[in-house]
Amino acid sequence: MAEEKKTKSGRFAGLKAEFNKIVWADPTDVSKQTTAVVAVSVVVAVIIIVLDAVINKGVNILVNL
Repeated sequence: MAEEKKTKSGRFAGLKAEFNKIVWADPTDVSKQTTAVVAVSVVVAVIIIVLDAVINKGVNILVNL
């Protein structure tokens, strides 16, 4: 049982050491990146909607021939 405690504390010490190596991004960087992701997502969504409408129109024209 003493060995179990030793390995558990060793794991937590290693985990703490790894967490200390993490470099967190600045809030301004996070907000800029979030804005960029949302903007690109909206642009891609609009492109997909337009393409879907054009393809749908084209298929309807071909079906009605």
